[in-house]
Amino acid sequence: MRTLLVLVISLLATIILGCTDEELAVGKLAKVSISNSAEFGSVHTDFIKEYGDEDSLNVFHEVMTTAVRNEGIVNMAAPQFDVQVMDTAGNQYGFHLWLGEIGQNSTLMNVKDTHTIYSISDDLTSPLRSLIQE
Repeated sequence: MRTLLVLVISLLATIILGCTDEELAVGKLAKVSISNSAEFGSVHTDFIKEYGDEDSLNVFHEVMTTAVRNEGIVNMAAPQFDVQVMDTAGNQYGFHLWLGEIGQNSTLMNVKDTHTIYSISDDLTSPLRSLIQE
């Protein structure tokens, strides 16, 4: 179970660096929170999951570089989940998450840039589903 949590946090961290122009240094992340999404362009703050342990945040940072930016015009259905990441300085970064089925990619979008999406590999979709749905 802890391994799944670490993989999910890692996946989300990967996307944060890909989705923002700011680079987060190792050890600067404080918390990752997940909620059911309510609308495009903002994070719904009624969180259903929160992650803040040091091991998870370190893994989260390590995986940040794996998200792949998709080129082209974005036309997405309403997001399933919102992800909020907070660093130790209190800065918050918000993302929309479309969770794929097992064997499929998942997708993230920065709430401040709804014209760009980032693909999450199918290898990370399964552990992500496990954490969110438990």
